[in-house]
Amino acid sequence: MVTHDYRVLLTADIENYGGRTDAQQRTLQAGLISAIETAADRVQLDRESWSRQVGGDSLTVVLPAEPGPLVTIPLLLDQFLTELDVAIAEHNSRRADPTWARMRIRLAVHVGPLQLDGAAGWPGQHAVQPARLRDSAPIRTALDTFRDADLALIISREVFRDYVSQGPGRPRPSEFLEVAVAEKKQEYPAYLYVPHFDVHGMEAPESSPSSNNAPSPPPSGIGSIKNRVKRGDIHIAQGDINVTYDPKRRKK
Repeated sequence: MVTHDYRVLLTADIENYGGRTDAQQRTLQAGLISAIETAADRVQLDRESWSRQVGGDSLTVVLPAEPGPLVTIPLLLDQFLTELDVAIAEHNSRRADPTWARMRIRLAVHVGPLQLDGAAGWPGQHAVQPARLRDSAPIRTALDTFRDADLALIISREVFRDYVSQGPGRPRPSEFLEVAVAEKKQEYPAYLYVPHFDVHGMEAPESSPSSNNAPSPPPSGIGSIKNRVKRGDIHIAQGDINVTYDPKRRKK
């Protein structure tokens, strides 16, 4: 008989890992694990009880059943997030290391019923969802927009609805930006937060569904996609892409 446990999931991924040298990737792997473990230790999370899956530039964790989401989620979103931001900054200050590369992390938090006895991991949609959020267009756009940020967080609707919106605690509900994630033929409402930055000042795009699920393009016509970061317009017409730039739009 298949059994489910209601658990908290945390997953982290390094930005632009594939664009680094082999030596830098090795240093970044160590930096990711060290930053997460350091933050966990500083807020007294029992990381020895975590179930882990490691993927080179990523780490996914299932937290233990006790003390439970009512304690764990506020701790993760407040104190742990603060300490993780500090730990990443500490890594990024070590520029003298010959294999140093700046580390920026996309972090996702989700909660739901999990199957913990899979033959090759944790089966089910609740195990898949946080990775989809972590790798989605809105959180990537957040790091592209706020270049001074080392960390961006995205949480599922379940986490926001049941734990953040009920307060008290930080971040406050008003500090999150609601976004739509569409990945691998699935759609997920989610909420985005970047420490020290106002995410409401950005235009987070909706992730595009996979090409297998996307409708066929019209035979003719022009669409316009506004790119607030670059202050330009991208016009698409019959398969051609034309980029225009208006210097008057540049931020003053």
